[in-house]
Amino acid sequence: MGRSQSTFNNYSRHVAEVSLHFGKIPTELDPEQIHDYLFYLQKKSKSPSQSYFKHTVYGLRFLLKTESLPHSYLHLPAIPKVKKLPTILSREEIWRMLQSAELLKHKLLIGLIYGCGLRCMEVRNIKLQTQNAAQ
Repeated sequence: MGRSQSTFNNYSRHVAEVSLHFGKIPTELDPEQIHDYLFYLQKKSKSPSQSYFKHTVYGLRFLLKTESLPHSYLHLPAIPKVKKLPTILSREEIWRMLQSAELLKHKLLIGLIYGCGLRCMEVRNIKLQTQNAAQ
């Protein structure tokens, strides 16, 4: 089916939450009830997660498709994307970090990461390679 086990688990979890909310299986709900539920989810949380909505909508859509029920009314609700600036440490904060590091390798890593302006994910993806002397 082209979906991972993790995807099916997420779909199942979200469909189960809909079932628990209404006290019946989602295939017995009308489109208005499902839209009300999605609106409820959006208002319930101050910062609704896009992936949470996606799994809820896609899980419901998958369920309805497999039961050969209409699903075209199911679409993702508009979720405002919060644009925020990244937190940037001042020189003084970096200096204090460097002073608090006990090992030279930690000081070197902190300085390198800050000096290169690397993000956390970029640091995690760094792979060291050794050059072969024969090359």
